[in-house]
Amino acid sequence: MNTQKDNLIERVLKNIEEKHLTPRPRYEFILKNYFFWTLGALAVAFGALAFSATLFEIQNVDWRLSVATHSSFFSFFLSAAPFVWIITLVLFILIGYINVRRTNHGYRYPLSIIAIGAVLTSIALGTALYAIGFGGRIDEAIGDHPPFYRPILATQREWWLAPEKGLLGGEIIKAAADLSSFSVKDFSGHVWNVDGSDLRGPDLATVARGGIARIVGVPVSATSTLFHACFVFPWEMRGDFRNAPPPRPLAAVASSTQAATTRSDACKNIRPYQQLHDIDD
Repeated sequence: MNTQKDNLIERVLKNIEEKHLTPRPRYEFILKNYFFWTLGALAVAFGALAFSATLFEIQNVDWRLSVATHSSFFSFFLSAAPFVWIITLVLFILIGYINVRRTNHGYRYPLSIIAIGAVLTSIALGTALYAIGFGGRIDEAIGDHPPFYRPILATQREWWLAPEKGLLGGEIIKAAADLSSFSVKDFSGHVWNVDGSDLRGPDLATVARGGIARIVGVPVSATSTLFHACFVFPWEMRGDFRNAPPPRPLAAVASSTQAATTRSDACKNIRPYQQLHDIDD
């Protein structure tokens, strides 16, 4: 037994001598441990940012209006679902798990504990970041034309910049005193003169409030900037650092003014009139 032990010691010493192995200082192990913990924490933090952006995208896609912008809910889902951010979240959580496992005592924790901990931490931090407006900041900072990804704000502006399809989005910059007409600067900078004679209480309140809105209606002609509005929906921003414009005094009057529910034939022929009518009510 002692002979085997002596032989093992001799082999180890010989191996150390042949490979010129030397003891490594303790601080190297400490720094390595801190390094991997830091990488793991950063990965979870980036995962939180990804979750914040995911929440922002989900909250700021008006799923109700998919009936106006897309031919089917499935095509709308493929266009609106935040696949990039979900993949990014999973990737950073995986990176965080790998780095935590490489720390001094990381191997002691089961995969399920580390994975669940990373997921819950990313979700909690991401929700807090979304609540204070970081989701909107991330989407805005990315811009309109990054490779392989289209931010949801830019995507929605594209959907609502299709007046030939009856979809007009932009900022309401001026309105008549009785709200029978108003002007809209669309996302490309063109100004439209909009006929609001078919609008009802909720629509009129949105026009009176001003700011950015979604308008469903009918272009008067293919070559003019005249547009007949049938429905007006607010462009609400949730989880964003910008505040909505304060309501104008006229908004309170408009919201309580409910004209006859019957709209003109021009509006009844748009697709899908009944669904939009139900949403507007």
